[in-house]
Amino acid sequence: MEPLFFLCLGTLLYAWAGYLLLLSAFSLGKGFARKEKKSHPFVTILLTVRNEERAVRERIKNLLLLDYPADRCEILVASDGSTDETEPIVEGMLRQGKNKNLPGGKPRIRLVRVEAGGKSLAQNKAIPYAKGEVIVLTDARSRFERNAIRKLVRHFADRRTGCVSGRLMLRRDGSAIGESQGFYWSYEMLLRKLESRLGLMHTASGMIMAFRKDLFRPFEASYGDDCVIPLDIAALGYRVVHEEGAIVYDSFPATLDGEFGARVRMTLRNVTGTFSRMPHLNPFRHPLLFAAVFSHKTLRWLTPYFMLLLLVTNCFLFPHGVFYRTFFYAQAAFYGLGVIGYAGEKSRARLPVASQVFSFLLANAGFFWGVLKAVSGRKVTSYINTEGGGSTKDYEHADGLGARNVRG
Repeated sequence: MEPLFFLCLGTLLYAWAGYLLLLSAFSLGKGFARKEKKSHPFVTILLTVRNEERAVRERIKNLLLLDYPADRCEILVASDGSTDETEPIVEGMLRQGKNKNLPGGKPRIRLVRVEAGGKSLAQNKAIPYAKGEVIVLTDARSRFERNAIRKLVRHFADRRTGCVSGRLMLRRDGSAIGESQGFYWSYEMLLRKLESRLGLMHTASGMIMAFRKDLFRPFEASYGDDCVIPLDIAALGYRVVHEEGAIVYDSFPATLDGEFGARVRMTLRNVTGTFSRMPHLNPFRHPLLFAAVFSHKTLRWLTPYFMLLLLVTNCFLFPHGVFYRTFFYAQAAFYGLGVIGYAGEKSRARLPVASQVFSFLLANAGFFWGVLKAVSGRKVTSYINTEGGGSTKDYEHADGLGARNVRG
């Protein structure tokens, strides 16, 4: 039991602290020269929506106000089979003078209707209609800082750069879950920043991700764009970059059911997507990429399993010394704090430390269930946004679905 105990303990310490320390040590003084480019590449902002009548109008307004040359940027709205007023709202903006024309009389805002099949499938079908040499993916619920596009695309002056992701900042809602998510994503952004310096970044934020159109390859509807697209580009030998100054604001579910469902869905899509790219993760062909994905993603997804094994082995080793007894009591106290945090969340009370511990355990419960679903072959191709959070819906998609028509 002792070897298994220390294997679990060492793995958890490495996954949540050791990898960060290694990146910090190796990235000291590191970085790469960024060439400034006076001209601006033509950019297509791809806004993928499904039944977003409450958010789509303000989102398009936010994109129209970006600090980027209007004649070098188009907004392509891909409607994934919307059945509410989303499409009429976009069409109304086209008719009401919001659609400032590009050179040659071409519209700046266009609508692509796609048969319902999920976000990823809608992106696959819409990208061929994009006129930009650089594609920027985003969604209806997020908001860009005015200089976000300018900050993203300046990296493409270096031909070695294939994909650039911005910095996610969560809107504070005052809940313990929301506050803890802010801490988690601050940690995630730090990892990406360090990996970017070392040329090891392999993931991105789907609400603010830019990439060269000529590097894009269509991908399966059940996989997440934020893991598959950057991984494909990194495997081609191009750099994936984190841009700290390109800021997107978003909010995550602030309810227990919403947060758990979102974590399960994200884990399922990312696990299946990442491991569908096994040739990219060959340690002999791509040793650094393999090490980064294993350290950053795989060990994090497996954290709840190592935590469970650590507790079980500790129970067996409890009689064998003060160290094991002390460690067992420490684990018991940790999980006890989680129970207190749960009680506080149910009563809408923010409890320092306890709320953070509970949020960590809730996230790992999502990892646990998401990995189980991935192993059992489950797939998620679409999810429905609700006011209180998100709920998932699994269904099969038809590969032959295409864009029905393009407006604008």
